[in-house]
Amino acid sequence: MIDAHVHLWDPSALTYEWLEGTPVRHAMLPEHYEADAPGVRGAVFVQAADGDTDPVAEARWVEGLEWPALRAIVAGADLAAPLSAITDQLDELATLPHVTGIRHLLQDLDVATFPALVPGLTALAARGGTFDACLRHAQLPALIAMLRDVPGLTVVVDHVGKPPMDAGIDSPAGAAWARSLAVLADRPRTFVKLSGLTPEARDVGEVDRHAAGFLAHAVEAFGPERAMIASDWPVSSTFGAAGSFAEWVERVRAVVPAAGWDEVAEGTALRAYLPGGDPALARRA
Repeated sequence: MIDAHVHLWDPSALTYEWLEGTPVRHAMLPEHYEADAPGVRGAVFVQAADGDTDPVAEARWVEGLEWPALRAIVAGADLAAPLSAITDQLDELATLPHVTGIRHLLQDLDVATFPALVPGLTALAARGGTFDACLRHAQLPALIAMLRDVPGLTVVVDHVGKPPMDAGIDSPAGAAWARSLAVLADRPRTFVKLSGLTPEARDVGEVDRHAAGFLAHAVEAFGPERAMIASDWPVSSTFGAAGSFAEWVERVRAVVPAAGWDEVAEGTALRAYLPGGDPALARRA
């Protein structure tokens, strides 16, 4: 299995303002992850640092870890910066061997600011990199509109687009999420991560009631060949309803057709992040 979404951090090395006051504001390193994810043979690291941390510094920190399972890095980047600064940052990231794409967190942004990210996304697309779109369900229509201006960009929708877990797929908000996800599934070069639902739920009961419906719709819309399993470790094992990665694997397996499991477990992550066998982010010509 390839785990398509893993966070590691070390507050003694980098800045993580979002961890202030949480029970995991301490080093979370490969050895801690591997103890919670036995059987995983490959992992994709996804941006975790914030504040004044240079995204390139975080990617370099990950490259320097003793982590044989590391297959790819989705680094942070500031797509709201001037285009010259964005291209310089992408060029620096492209010198690191595992960097395959970037994530500029959308979930806390005003959707009116999304169009300003298009020049940076266009520069990323020109380098063959992926964009991890981490946002909340109400922002999905704005993501769809923004991506119309970057048709060649490879996009991975994190955490199933963070649906309304406590309301369920049959609620008005759930139905709107389902329609938006179907539109995204019609877009070429677009993938979805089956992950991150437990932090969105207030308790395990809501996960038991609603997770299967959201996961099944995502798998049906995208197909197993464009859906990938991910742990979102240690966020999804700590916040909200929490739960272990082993428990999450069983939830996902229950909604994925047996014939599609190999794709969800490994093939899709390779197709999205390592289409040529190696991380794809390239320097500009």
